Amino acid sequence: MGDQNGLFLSPHRTAEETIKRLQSLSDPQFARQSQRFFKEQLVLLGIPAPKLRREARSIYNKVKPYWTSAEALEFCHRLLPEPPVEIRSLAILVLSYYTPSLTKHHLPLIKSWLLANYVDNWALVDLLAPAIISPLVKKSPEIVEELYTWTKSPNLWLRRAALVALIPLVRQGNQLREAYHMVLRLLSDSEDLIHKAMGWLLREAGKKDVQRLENFLLAYGPRIPRTTVRYALERFPKKKRKKLLLATKGEKVSQPSK
Repeated sequence: MGDQNGLFLSPHRTAEETIKRLQSLSDPQFARQSQRFFKEQLVLLGIPAPKLRREARSIYNKVKPYWTSAEALEFCHRLLPEPPVEIRSLAILVLSYYTPSLTKHHLPLIKSWLLANYVDNWALVDLLAPAIISPLVKKSPEIVEELYTWTKSPNLWLRRAALVALIPLVRQGNQLREAYHMVLRLLSDSEDLIHKAMGWLLREAGKKDVQRLENFLLAYGPRIPRTTVRYALERFPKKKRKKLLLATKGEKVSQPSK
């Protein structure tokens, strides 16, 4: 690595250039349209996700010969405190290229980002958890125990991240037991964004073992938030879905077919 290139592509300088670049791509009209997907008022530049991913790949291709995960993390430290959602999203996207060299020892750092509200909306959580946390769980399954503790945090985003981090693993047929246990720990949660994430996780688990999902819903039905049940049943045939929606409310219906 030449010193001149290394200096030019320093994490701090690259971050500053990235901020300017993304600001130049802003689209106020698209930003206003995007705001409707969030309850909280956010700072949005109005950059579509595909364009943001292209920018992240372009940055990675430039820095790949020079950066390790240490530089990528430094890049994140500079960008994550920035208000615009797209700037923070891009930081996570660039870091995702370095997950092969991240380890379970990075989990406390990632947790600190959530607690500091650098990741403070469902879109950022749903990017960070599958792209960064999930690969760590795949490498070191024992850190699921740490994710269990997140379910009792007062921080909404930490709780949602614990659920969403398991989704890529469940899609591969892994961590099914842990997924159901995670949902059980959050059944009494009052937040709609948690109810939706639980339903999403259960729906993915059901794709791998539909009978197990049906048994779970029937066993805990009245305790499960209705939003969660509806999300979990989205892929069921209409007739079966209707029966289970009634059965999980505790109403008497004919026994669901095996």
